[in-house]
Amino acid sequence: MLRAATAPPDGSTPPVETPTPTPTPSPTSDAPATPGAGMPSTTPTLDVTETVEVIQETTVDFLTIAWKAGLGALIGLAVVLVVLRLLSIMGGRRLLYAELARFGRTAGYAAGALTGAYAGAQVAVMGQSRSSTHQIVLHALLIAVILAATWLAASTTRALETTVVKTMRSSSDVGRSNRVTTQAQILRRVVEVIVIVLGLVGAIMTFPSAHVAMGSLFASAGLVSVIAGLAARSTLSNVFAGVQLATTDAIRVGDLVVAASEQGTIEEITLAYVVLRTWDERRVVLPSTYFTENPFENWSRGGTQVIGHLDLDLDWRAPIAALRAELARIVAGSTVWDGRQAALEVANAVGGTLSVRITLSGKDSGDVGALKAQVREGLVDWLQREAPYALPRTRVEVEQVEVARDLAPEQVARMAEELVARQRTESGARDEGEEPEGAGAPGQEQVPALPAHLRAVSKGRSLLRRARRGGLGPR
Repeated sequence: MLRAATAPPDGSTPPVETPTPTPTPSPTSDAPATPGAGMPSTTPTLDVTETVEVIQETTVDFLTIAWKAGLGALIGLAVVLVVLRLLSIMGGRRLLYAELARFGRTAGYAAGALTGAYAGAQVAVMGQSRSSTHQIVLHALLIAVILAATWLAASTTRALETTVVKTMRSSSDVGRSNRVTTQAQILRRVVEVIVIVLGLVGAIMTFPSAHVAMGSLFASAGLVSVIAGLAARSTLSNVFAGVQLATTDAIRVGDLVVAASEQGTIEEITLAYVVLRTWDERRVVLPSTYFTENPFENWSRGGTQVIGHLDLDLDWRAPIAALRAELARIVAGSTVWDGRQAALEVANAVGGTLSVRITLSGKDSGDVGALKAQVREGLVDWLQREAPYALPRTRVEVEQVEVARDLAPEQVARMAEELVARQRTESGARDEGEEPEGAGAPGQEQVPALPAHLRAVSKGRSLLRRARRGGLGPR
């Protein structure tokens, strides 16, 4: 500040103005004021403004990607629609194209729409700085494209398997058709597992942090493989057994087998189990290791032709020659007999009946079963009409025997008491030195009647005991 100049009293030179320094506050003066003191606070206003700006930027970024991604999805759907239409047209001449159109329709639409959306999103952010919204949307679309491509690849393998199976079933070689069908099923499942694993790994590898984890996993692959092998030992053994069944051709789809006390037809062979369809439409599921570790019967291993037999129990008077002629007539008029074998022979003759065994042949087990039923019904009807005497029967011979009526229990008991009393009397006489009745003169030969007497007494006592128990009756 400048101090105002004053005129000197005498008329001398006017004084020069000298600036007066502004006093500075001393360090010991009052504390400086707090920032913002004495003025209104702007922090809440700034937070709301920043939030609104972030929302606006996110919305703009999302809409910028969304409309171009939607346009790309529509273009992708149109391309897939055209491709499926072409496959359907060409499917009239080639089975593979028709199966690709049938199995890949849904997966194709999904893959086409997601691929188009991902391409549209890439075009939308081209030449711009990618914000966090851009990165999240692009990453999600990339994962969806990978999963859709995995789905489409798995559908393609199923279409290839169906094409091979249908082509082989149209051929006349049933054995080769079953073998190729089995191998196609196993191969398709192996490829599906590989495709799914690769798809999941590809989706996981899109995350940057997964690279470090994958590197650590590869570094400890030996230990991890050992632990995984021990944990999944049963599953892995079934998988390897399924591959072994497919490559060694031990069983095939359509084979007639006897396993685990069950007879049926192999319906499906997977990497882990085998499905057996029985005659009553039950499904018996057996692990694949059962067929590699246990013996089983395969009735159609070398071919589907089967020989069956049935037994009839007849009387000894059965006309065997006439039965053979009737059997020949029945099988000649049957549509399920393959003409190889139809024989009738007496298998056994024990127990008053003849066991007649009939052997029949057919192209497969179903035809043999139907032929056995026809022959059984025809022969039973012929026996009832033409030879009823040959039907099994049981012979009983009746013999007339006269049986004398035994004495009443009271009479037997009375006779036993008389015998006992007589025995006592004779015993007392012998003790006194008297001769019993019937003794001859001195020098005369004595009759040894003692054993007969003892037998009579013993029999009397036995009869007496039986009479007392009430069990005496006709013997």
